[in-house]
Amino acid sequence: MEDSGGELGIGGDAAWVAAALVLVASLGGAVVLAEWPLWGVSTAQPAEPQLVEPTDNGTALWPYTARRPDHSSRTLGINIVFYGNPDDVRTALTEQSALKWESDARADREADSETVSAERVDIDTNASNLTEIISWTPATGANRYVYVETDGGGRWLGESYQLHSGTYLGSRSHIRAYEDPNEEWTAIQSHEEHWDWFRLRHTVTGISDSQRAIERDFMDKPYVEEVVRMPYGNGTLDADGWVTGIRLVGALLPLALFGVVGRSRRMKRDAVRFFRQHRRELGLGGGLFVLYTSVRHVGILLETTFPGLPPKAIAAPLYVALVAGTPAIAYVLGRDSDRVWAFAFAAVGLGAAFVVDFAAMGVSVLPLRVVLHRGSVLLAVGLVAVGAAMREGVDGRPDALVVGSVGWLFTLGAPLLGYL
Repeated sequence: MEDSGGELGIGGDAAWVAAALVLVASLGGAVVLAEWPLWGVSTAQPAEPQLVEPTDNGTALWPYTARRPDHSSRTLGINIVFYGNPDDVRTALTEQSALKWESDARADREADSETVSAERVDIDTNASNLTEIISWTPATGANRYVYVETDGGGRWLGESYQLHSGTYLGSRSHIRAYEDPNEEWTAIQSHEEHWDWFRLRHTVTGISDSQRAIERDFMDKPYVEEVVRMPYGNGTLDADGWVTGIRLVGALLPLALFGVVGRSRRMKRDAVRFFRQHRRELGLGGGLFVLYTSVRHVGILLETTFPGLPPKAIAAPLYVALVAGTPAIAYVLGRDSDRVWAFAFAAVGLGAAFVVDFAAMGVSVLPLRVVLHRGSVLLAVGLVAVGAAMREGVDGRPDALVVGSVGWLFTLGAPLLGYL
């Protein structure tokens, strides 16, 4: 009878070949999902962009941002409009305690600057954390544009400023602000995002949480007259179909540590025996876990310790450490290991690091293409570990090492070349 214990036996080749096929399918699926909007049926666009007027008879706004001064490069929708002098709006966001408002300004306000006529949606004023003040600081990010039309004609505006709450190399709420040329309002595009070490850029995970946080932040403040939700345009600006209107008066999840305590001597003996038998494979999984999580936290530490240093200057050496260190750990600690356990611990260790990292960044929902890509990464690293464990001359040529290494390069190259 064949031994089917730790060795893969005759079925070994079939096992890692199957894993390689799954890797290719996962990475291919991720690329297809990322490129699907380009291949599929395009969303019908009006011949002329639909504009809205945040104030009656004022500047008309195309309520979306664009990657370029071109309507076809539309990205995220405007989800907040502040009414008031743009300088006051910026101060309200960054230095709320510095504002000085007239106590009777609310009563003196004229009615001729009404917001766009729309059915208002009441907001729950009993929401928690209404007294919380978000700390916004100047931020950097890719340029985005909005289109406006005034009496002088139409033109594209770059953002007036960018702010964020959080860290560039971690997770953050990020806003781009666009000031009305007539100085009656400031349009805000707010979203949540996190730095993706494989894409070397930010991945946006939503626009609703930061929008609601800003709503709560400005409720019941003496310098805020009203916070309302308004249907805008065709109701498709965001997933909820509404935009927050805020009128000014006068115009890291904590890290949770979980432990497992043995409840019997037998459990302790089993745990000790397992550790002794698989200490090398445990080191493999632990090494991958520590490397990935350390890259994130070291990046955040350096960013906050040296605020004058460009974030990408910090990210560059850390990315090199991730790119070189991950397969190096898989190879070095995979040697002389059991092939099955080497693959399992490599995938579990790095996979656990992904989960902990997303949890620490506050990410609860991921695009399917990102899930498939991370699955491809785990398969590639697991195959590197399997290839290192295969004995030259006994198991034959370690083809799994070649497939894993090539897969690792492809999982890195696809997002860098813009396919994810």
